[in-house]
Amino acid sequence: MTFAELRALHALIGTALDDIQRTYTASAAPHPLHPPDADPDGTSPPDFPSLSAPYDPSSPSEALLHDPAVARACARIVAAAGQLTAAVQNPFLTICDATMTYHLPACMRVLEASHVVEILREAGPDGLHVERIAARVPYPIDSRTLAHVLRLLATHHVLAERAPDVFANNRLSSYIDTGKSVAEILSNPDSKYADTDGVAAFVGLNTDELFKSSAYLADALLRLPEDRPPTRRPHQEGEGEEGGEEGEERALTFCSRLHRFGAAMRGSARWEGESGILDGFDWASLEPGALVVDVGGGVGSHAMRLARAFPALRFVVQDRARVCEMGREVWKVQFPGAVEGGRVVFQGHDFFDEQPRVAREADVFLLRVITHDWPDADVRRILGRLREVAKPGARLVVGEHVLGEACHLGGRGADGAWDWPLLANGGRASACGHYMDMTMLSMFNAQERTAREMRALWASAGWCVGEVRRAAGNGGFGYIVAEPAVELHQGRL
Repeated sequence: MTFAELRALHALIGTALDDIQRTYTASAAPHPLHPPDADPDGTSPPDFPSLSAPYDPSSPSEALLHDPAVARACARIVAAAGQLTAAVQNPFLTICDATMTYHLPACMRVLEASHVVEILREAGPDGLHVERIAARVPYPIDSRTLAHVLRLLATHHVLAERAPDVFANNRLSSYIDTGKSVAEILSNPDSKYADTDGVAAFVGLNTDELFKSSAYLADALLRLPEDRPPTRRPHQEGEGEEGGEEGEERALTFCSRLHRFGAAMRGSARWEGESGILDGFDWASLEPGALVVDVGGGVGSHAMRLARAFPALRFVVQDRARVCEMGREVWKVQFPGAVEGGRVVFQGHDFFDEQPRVAREADVFLLRVITHDWPDADVRRILGRLREVAKPGARLVVGEHVLGEACHLGGRGADGAWDWPLLANGGRASACGHYMDMTMLSMFNAQERTAREMRALWASAGWCVGEVRRAAGNGGFGYIVAEPAVELHQGRL
């Protein structure tokens, strides 16, 4: 790293900040009764969201972050700042960061599971002394110990320490607020994530079984082949097949985790930005009455968003029978009439099995965060089952993190690559996708994939990738749009 590269990164941050401020300034509509150089009420441009204030989803400042130009500029700042930090920080301290941040998810789990965010929200903007926080936490946590946990989070800008041992929510901590009262949560802990945006559940999922599994990744990978069955996953090294529980306790844990997982999948929609799945494909190009088969669609959260935006489309949501039962109940409350009227059908189905007859009518097969759960051979089977029934003109739309290589291939800007001096994949700005890659490896011996890997794998199942849509500034999440390979129509595959 030379001074020229350091200054290039510095300049990139400044330019990106200018782009953001330009968009914020342009968003302020002038008041018809005041000249532009006055300072009339309501005409001042919104300021950038403050890190020290709680997250406000209704704020114009937050809404502007979804503007594509702002999202791209924010991502450039994250990428450049991360690379600049790696370049100038003492190498040993960077190694410490890389090898000791396992404490962060551990402390995040304490924060979420003990409902500290909700406790602090009820305390107000001035915060609460840790002794009073500990008194409301439903676990026997020593207040001094809790202070050290919360201080680590505050050091990483999650929470704010207003005074010694006095903590308050900030923009990041309040983002995982369920919005429920502490009393409501404590009266029925199993319903904490019900009717929420799912972000708290996403935090709980990541910092519980997924975090524990990651600790055993090296143990699994560094075993000799004869000592490691090919189907054994790293998380089994830690918990084993039985997860350390038996009988009723195991059943209750599974049920609780199943509900949390469903809520966490709602939370994971934040990967995609505001428009998300709506921009993943040209849904408006489909004819009225077109059928979308949501494969492994869970309770239909994403199908519901499409159904609201495109009222002429029909949907079949496929998943395990038990999940489908949950989905029907969710739709009865959140979108009454859709299931009862037949516009949306829940269908119990194992996507490794032959697709039901209705799939032959599908105009679009939708798979969102499904293929990353499975090794290549299994993905080939899943996509192959869809290819067997795909009619001419059908489309396959897959939503996943699309990983990028850290090196530049084919020149600057090739296949979504970021320009010099940044890493080709955006470095820190794309880290979420690479974290998920290791999560899939730890849990399922599976993986996220690069665009090159997807094209090759899809082709081996009879699908031709035509387009990869990446949303601005979302950490690499995108939609891969494919069509049936012509050779299959002609009977040559």
